Amino acid sequence: AATSEWLAADFAAGKGSIAATAAADDATFMDTIRRFRRRQLVRIAWRDLASLTDVETVLRELTLLADVCIAAASGYATRSLRERHGVPRGQDGSELGLMVLGMGKLGGGELNFSSDVDLVFLYPDGAQVQAGTVEAETYYQRLAQLLIRLLDQRTDDGFAYRVDTRLRPFGASG
Repeated sequence: AATSEWLAADFAAGKGSIAATAAADDATFMDTIRRFRRRQLVRIAWRDLASLTDVETVLRELTLLADVCIAAASGYATRSLRERHGVPRGQDGSELGLMVLGMGKLGGGELNFSSDVDLVFLYPDGAQVQAGTVEAETYYQRLAQLLIRLLDQRTDDGFAYRVDTRLRPFGASG
């Protein structure tokens, strides 16, 4: 069974290490993350169809795959914005990043092959971005928008994940 460390290492060992750098452009990153996801989906599906694993393992690996892809997209988006706007910092000078929470099937570790990912973005109050750039709230909004676009935008290779940010306590009815 795959672990998040193994998946992250596999992404980094391939073109992921190049695409994840700030020098890569958005299109290169999106191409790389989609190809990585597709390769991993084939591996997971083959193991499932060949009855080499159980359903719980398949769901766990699909969830881990989404976690690794979201973390890679978050890291890339952070590095991209850092170049333009600096890094949000707290009063003590520490970096204050964006927290990405997986909800629904992703948060419950039950993602399946056709699931979208339900995400909630949280950022700290009181962050300061370097003078002369955007306000901290705008920075975090742009960061979340870029992360969503990296995963959700359709390219020639499709999308990595459909991203849903509409938090509804009672599903489609709430």
